[in-house]
Amino acid sequence: MNDLTPPTTAHRPDDPAAWWRRPCEVADRLYVSGDLPTDPIGSQRGLAIWLEVGITHVVDLRGEWNSDDVVAAAAPHVVYHHLGTHDDGAAHGQAKGWFTEGVDAITEALADPDARVMVHCHMGVNRAPSMAYAVLLELGHGIEEGLEAIRAARPIAGIEYAGDAIRWHADRRSWTIDEERDAVRRANAWRLANPVDLGWIISKIRTAEDVVDHLDEGVLPSGDVDWDAEMADLPAGEILAEVAQDRAVEAVRQWADLRIADMDGFESLPEEIRPDPDTRIGDLVVPGIVDGLCRLLGVSPEDLDRAVVEGLHEQVEGCLVQGVHIGFAAMASEEEV
Repeated sequence: MNDLTPPTTAHRPDDPAAWWRRPCEVADRLYVSGDLPTDPIGSQRGLAIWLEVGITHVVDLRGEWNSDDVVAAAAPHVVYHHLGTHDDGAAHGQAKGWFTEGVDAITEALADPDARVMVHCHMGVNRAPSMAYAVLLELGHGIEEGLEAIRAARPIAGIEYAGDAIRWHADRRSWTIDEERDAVRRANAWRLANPVDLGWIISKIRTAEDVVDHLDEGVLPSGDVDWDAEMADLPAGEILAEVAQDRAVEAVRQWADLRIADMDGFESLPEEIRPDPDTRIGDLVVPGIVDGLCRLLGVSPEDLDRAVVEGLHEQVEGCLVQGVHIGFAAMASEEEV
């Protein structure tokens, strides 16, 4: 049985920038990565790495860019699918039709035993891992099994759209509402118990991206990169604020799922993912948001007075409770209409 005991802090994998554009095989012949560099030399080198591992199909999920011309010119034998979408976080989610197009293209390609498919977005953190997760569900992997396979192969994967992938799969397989809710709850529980520090990961990759831009311009001195100095030039506050907002909205969604479970078959869930919903949100989500807010303000929770930290926890939990209550009120109003 999986150990779903939550860690005290979100995991920070070693050198996220090194994982950014690394092809990661999450299942047999199914790879996830970040995108090709935009400069001509870098794109050719990146594509050469893909070809070296035998990539025959590319599924590009970026709504903001595509590399169709690069792939067509250098490797015309590679089949290229552009299924661009946004990456606005779990707060906005992904449409079921997007998953259908992507999963169909990928599974049809994998039906050829000689095919190898590269699924990528910009950073390979959320969109591509989430699409790969939908493929694993389609291929028969379990809810937690698929998440574990992706995270094991690609430690920087946040898989923020895992819930959307499950809802798509549930619709495709005609699951009952209870089956869908149970699967989403299990995925939420796994991700809460196995968090990665997305704000930190994204910051590191954006730093590396900024360094690459300097290299293209020929203005970066040779030698070791001063990562701290490079980080200082990034809009870290904006990055952390965006991540904190997405986490807060996703926390409300997860809490609502647990509350629904509390009212509808909650007792049937395994004990390790069946604590009181209020306790779970308090123990797992609130500390993470408080930590993110403190980092956003440039302070450490350890340096604050205990009463101040407790007050922050109460304020955050109060906001989340209010959000859940508003959500249930809206649901009740829709049912009455």
